[in-house]
Amino acid sequence: MPKLTDVVPPNLIRLWAAEDEILTWATKIVASKEYLQDHLEMIEAYMDCVQMVRRSRHSGNRHIALVGLFLRSFDASSYCVRSAMSGNYTGSAMYARDILETQFLLNYLLDEPGRPEAWLSSNPKNPPEEYKPVVVRKYLDHRDGFLGKKRMQNYKALSILGTHPSPCGLELKRDGGKVIRSGPFKQQDTLEQCIQEAARVVLPLCGMLHDYCIAEVNDGQSISSRLALILQRTKEKYFDGKA
Repeated sequence: MPKLTDVVPPNLIRLWAAEDEILTWATKIVASKEYLQDHLEMIEAYMDCVQMVRRSRHSGNRHIALVGLFLRSFDASSYCVRSAMSGNYTGSAMYARDILETQFLLNYLLDEPGRPEAWLSSNPKNPPEEYKPVVVRKYLDHRDGFLGKKRMQNYKALSILGTHPSPCGLELKRDGGKVIRSGPFKQQDTLEQCIQEAARVVLPLCGMLHDYCIAEVNDGQSISSRLALILQRTKEKYFDGKA
């Protein structure tokens, strides 16, 4: 049985060991902050519910499309939090942006019957305009009567910080002395901000998943009961009762 040190270059092993050290430090920070523990519990409850829905043995293209996107956000949620707690704040922002984009698409697809199936069968080489992120955001803003383009602002902010190479994104590569260097980083304020952002982008997905469970999943009320309780607590305690 080969050992990690037999196949992985030493520099990578040292980097991962440094990330594990930051994870130990971050665990102590989270342990001292109730709101961070609550946010992580909400994210975990969402991920757990996604897994239970996946095992519910639903069939059909609607289920494949929707559960597939929920599973994409499952992966991104895990990496978003793990990156933050390992001192990779750029990575956390990248995954938060991915969660946000998936959240917008799910919101759009769930708005009318037949949309998930149509999206699943669309040509990946030439996808229809309606599935482009900017078109989806404009549709949702028009539907909800949002004039301030907040969805676009949030999407752009995470893109600048994480997904797109940009001067602003380099701020997440500075240490306490404002020197640009390789990570991992040990910055409490940024750690807390990353976990808060993860909770903010996952929160609407919790509501969508719960509604989907109630409406379309066998034993969905039971499957989503824990998520529903934590979702309600989170909205009332941290988001003024709003999703």
